[in-house]
Amino acid sequence: MKPFQFNQIAWIILLIMCSLSVKAQSDIDVSSSSNPKRDLRLGNTLLNQGYYYDAGDYFLFALSNLEKGSMSYRKACYGMGMASLASRNYSQAFTYLKEVALYTPVTPREKKQWTRLQTNLFPLINYHYGIAAKQAMQYDEATNAFNVFIESYDGKDAETMKSAAQIKLEGIGLALLKIAPASLSIKPVPGVNGIYNEMGLAAWEDELYFTSIATQSPLEINEAQYSLYVQNEGENILVDGLITDPSRSIGSVAISDDGSVMVFSECLSEVRENTSQCHLRLATKIDSTWVTKPAFSEAVNHENFTSTHPAIRQEDNYYVVYFASNNDLGKGGLDLYECILTDNGGVKGPNALHSVNTAMDDISPFYDQFTKRLYFSSNGYPSLGGFDIFYTSQDSLSQWRMPQNMMRPLSSHADDVFFRKAQSESLSDESERGYLISNREGTTYYKHSTSNDDIFVFDVLTFDFEGFVSENRKDGNFPLEQSTVIIASLDSLDEIINYDTLIMEESIEFKTALRAGRKYKITVNQEGFSKDEVEINTAGLTENAVVQHNFALNRVNAEIVGIARDARTKEPLSKTVVKLIDASSGATLSLRQTSDNGSFSFDVNTAKEYRLEFARASYFMHKISTYVDSDSLTQGKLLINADMNAIQKDQAYSIDDVLFATGKAELNAQSKEILDELIVTMQENPTLIIEMGSHTDDVGGDAMNLTLSQKRAESCVSYMVEGGIRADRLIARGYGEAVPVADNSTEEGRSKNRRTEFKVIGGL
Repeated sequence: MKPFQFNQIAWIILLIMCSLSVKAQSDIDVSSSSNPKRDLRLGNTLLNQGYYYDAGDYFLFALSNLEKGSMSYRKACYGMGMASLASRNYSQAFTYLKEVALYTPVTPREKKQWTRLQTNLFPLINYHYGIAAKQAMQYDEATNAFNVFIESYDGKDAETMKSAAQIKLEGIGLALLKIAPASLSIKPVPGVNGIYNEMGLAAWEDELYFTSIATQSPLEINEAQYSLYVQNEGENILVDGLITDPSRSIGSVAISDDGSVMVFSECLSEVRENTSQCHLRLATKIDSTWVTKPAFSEAVNHENFTSTHPAIRQEDNYYVVYFASNNDLGKGGLDLYECILTDNGGVKGPNALHSVNTAMDDISPFYDQFTKRLYFSSNGYPSLGGFDIFYTSQDSLSQWRMPQNMMRPLSSHADDVFFRKAQSESLSDESERGYLISNREGTTYYKHSTSNDDIFVFDVLTFDFEGFVSENRKDGNFPLEQSTVIIASLDSLDEIINYDTLIMEESIEFKTALRAGRKYKITVNQEGFSKDEVEINTAGLTENAVVQHNFALNRVNAEIVGIARDARTKEPLSKTVVKLIDASSGATLSLRQTSDNGSFSFDVNTAKEYRLEFARASYFMHKISTYVDSDSLTQGKLLINADMNAIQKDQAYSIDDVLFATGKAELNAQSKEILDELIVTMQENPTLIIEMGSHTDDVGGDAMNLTLSQKRAESCVSYMVEGGIRADRLIARGYGEAVPVADNSTEEGRSKNRRTEFKVIGGL
């Protein structure tokens, strides 16, 4: 048995007929009254007939004339709350049902009256109050209401109803999850939505099909009929000729991906006693006109059941039609079914989607040919509101997987149905643009902010990226035209998914739209210049954000050329390893070996600082730093010669920048950088054996200076061992003050005597 909930009646009629507003007004004259008993009785009559707004008026009349706190007052509160819930005025329903649900009788007489009311009139009060609180986003109150209901309800349908309440509780848990909403923009479709409901949605190419009532006058609503329209280039055009019986309306519509087949539901225009019936119809496009034809069997269009909300899945030689029906093959209420239209006009099925359907209502299917997903709306799974949007797909055995909630912002605290992607005959690209129908805030409404169902369009949020391109020179940046821009979209591993190219002809700036929740690499290049690029992550950016970046390109028609040579003889040194390093980042840009005549060259950018490192067997490492700018170039070249010192055995070489704090033996960062160069030299000369010697001035005792110098020499050796030099190639020796090179009687002399030296003692 499907759980009874008052607003579900309204929704079944709405979803079958697409016209909750058809029942908005009764033929009864709603005018001010001072007879509360009569008003209460009329309110209940209208409520049961589906005239929720008129019922609400009578309940309000009754409430204004009843003693607050009386049992009749609470009956009117309950009726007003249920009328509000049925018309989806969630906050108002919450207010009035709370008045009833949280009432605690005091006297024995009140307790007896209250028990009778609960038993006979509103045994489901806590269930309905929980729904109102949940959809009014009062989650604490909703949780308490459902828990009280689960603990206390003992009706014949207790198992079913408690299960339904538990699902609502799980939906509250979903609503409270701290999950960032998908980066989508959702807005009402311009020029479509009126003060009544728009339903029956399909989108193909640039056309939007929907059903609506032509009139916008509340006085004409009872005589109005839902018709099919197509919006193209902002104009709403009536699709005529599909039905000829004036007592019937078009409920909802689906179009195949190739645009040649339409399936629509034909429904009774008038809804009496909360019942309705729709059947599926087929139409094909001949030239530019839709022509109906017989197709669906009695098994699909049974006289005792409704079939509505078609969706089309296009295969090579047949169509699968998904639809919603209250056929008794399902689990109750509205369930999802499928049937097959063969190429010879036959129909197979229907078959219920048992693994997808719930004990509640499952409606408005849509099959996305690109993602192979089946989307639908349901109130039988845990949801943020009433009807949420879900999706499922088939596994390798063609079994439907467990449906997943689309979550915010596609699902909301209200009712969200008729999820549709923009369809096209070409499926080469996945479309993110789509539509849904919702009564969320933002609609064009007749009575209150959530009374009406409007069509919303959604798309991935985009942000404007503005780029400015210039040439980077020593004396500033100057505008640069004729550049090429590549906008690449990256995946989670920073691999390129796809890219677009812009050609900047006579412009120095460009604009492009970046999609939310994506990573991009934007590269600007031009022949004769280095490229400049930036990575942009749009996650977390808010709507209407503008991202700007200045791209500065350096000319690359510069070249560093030179010769590596012996510092003493000036003879060229072949096979010298030359490393080009970015001075600002320390990154190695290129590695070369000098030619037989000792020459080398590198293509470089202007307005940039570089470091050149030279290494060769039997020579000390040599470094040169240079800034390349147009002023330093001769015919586009910068000449740099490297004079390298040969290593000589038993000659002491002072390392001036290896310094220590007074009385200390610890190496500082500067000293380590100097020793790194010596490490490179020893790596290039793998047979060298050196002695690291440390010297002091004569300040302090002889023994103390000898000990200190030994520790300093050992610190140097230890660091070089850590750098990869074998310990048997290094000898640490402290000389103290024994080997001065200057007079210790002056500060200048003492400074020269405080030194670190090394000398080659073997392996040369």
